[in-house]
Amino acid sequence: MASPVDSGPRVMWSVSQIAERDGISKQAVSKVVQSLIAGHDIPVERDSRGRVARVSLAHYDHHRGQFANPAKVAAARPSTHGPLADTRGDSFDEARRQNEWLKVEREKLAQAQERKQLVRADLLTEALERVGREIQSLVARLPNKADDLALAGAKEGVHGVRIALRAAANEINTAIADALSNIAKVAPAADAAQMDDAT
Repeated sequence: MASPVDSGPRVMWSVSQIAERDGISKQAVSKVVQSLIAGHDIPVERDSRGRVARVSLAHYDHHRGQFANPAKVAAARPSTHGPLADTRGDSFDEARRQNEWLKVEREKLAQAQERKQLVRADLLTEALERVGREIQSLVARLPNKADDLALAGAKEGVHGVRIALRAAANEINTAIADALSNIAKVAPAADAAQMDDAT
């Protein structure tokens, strides 16, 4: 999924650096990172063996802050005002530069969320699978039209079959549109995590 903050510099940290900053184990950070990759497709850099080497710090903090326990996240979240040199050992200027990038990335993520430009990949995948199953089940009814098609072919030849197929296709398309409309009617306006966040 394309991210609205893909342009420009990005602050990328390793799992070890995030674990040290947050005071938790590397395994705990890795577990969160894997769930965020699966659920939100956050930007990561991989090594030559395909393992996650570094993760976008702004995306990690943004999504973890939304979908994790707020009390735990508040204790671990770093200040956006201080330099990031504590765990990186970089120069003061580099830390300030990365801190500014991080602020910009976080602001872009917050703005994209307000504009409803962020989509949860896990919910989108689930919705697409449900829609796909519904469409498949409706298209699978086409063999039930075999008798009608055979009768049309016997009476009017290829022209009759073409007309009968057009009618069957129209019937299936209408059924698909109705089914998708019904799915949309019962779907929640916002996901549970967002509604919990608003309360």
